[in-house]
Amino acid sequence: MNIFFEKDHKTSVENDRKLSSKSEGLKVIGAGLPRTGTLSLKTALTQLYSGRCYHMLDVFAGDQEDVLVWVKASKGEMKPQDWRDYFEKKNYVTGVDFPFSLYYKDIMAVYPEAKVVLSTRDPKTWHGSVFNSIFQIGVLMKTHPTVPMMLGMFDRRKPNPHDMHDILETTVPDGCDVSIHRAIEGGPEVAEKFFKDWEAEVRRVVPAEKLLVASAKEGWAPLCKFLGLPIPENDYPRVNDTASIKRMIRNVWILNGVVFYLLPTSIAVGAYLFRAELAPVAQTFLQTVMGYKDMALGLFK
Repeated sequence: MNIFFEKDHKTSVENDRKLSSKSEGLKVIGAGLPRTGTLSLKTALTQLYSGRCYHMLDVFAGDQEDVLVWVKASKGEMKPQDWRDYFEKKNYVTGVDFPFSLYYKDIMAVYPEAKVVLSTRDPKTWHGSVFNSIFQIGVLMKTHPTVPMMLGMFDRRKPNPHDMHDILETTVPDGCDVSIHRAIEGGPEVAEKFFKDWEAEVRRVVPAEKLLVASAKEGWAPLCKFLGLPIPENDYPRVNDTASIKRMIRNVWILNGVVFYLLPTSIAVGAYLFRAELAPVAQTFLQTVMGYKDMALGLFK
């Protein structure tokens, strides 16, 4: 699946794999919804802790376990030791983004000393951001049935990230009236209510002294003060991946058209135009196949 990643996404995944820090458990739990600066926060936390930060990119670029862990979580089958084994074996020090944030309560129970960061933004702008980016991946799959088939050619995991998404999109979080999928599908007003309900639940559940509510616009200062870490000399990461996601969707759509429409049509047209030249080849091929068939049948006589 990561063959469709844009350069910056591939670089992020490759850099994560080079990190040598060993995880002794999660230090920071991101409870923010997707499209609240989570990729910028991931980049920032990776720098601050010199360790891996979980993000949805890891599902697409990972192995079978990176999908199964969330399928099991959706069924309530993840025990505390299962969470520890997963995050620590893969050397995660922090985590953000969907589906990680969907299970922030379960993960908090496993790592009670971890601090929680609720990345946020203007609730009124959230729907437009998520609808015009990551939501369109699901739209593409539902409106073009051949897209899941094509992605399955490149991602042989069973279940795969698409299957995982189908399962998780029906989950209604505590404190909310609908699932995240239904909220986005329902339009700006439904999405805004969902966003506010989500944040209200996080504020209700997480003790105030362990919670930071911050947007990417605020930069390093509130994050570093909250975590008790020095402020880096470089600017806070500004990773706006909307354009990258749109290009990835475009690339998937183009390749789907080539594989399932352009290529078969070209083969059919070519076969028709050159049918005279291809006839002897086809006849020889058929004779060869029939010969093998006769040979195989002879083995059972």
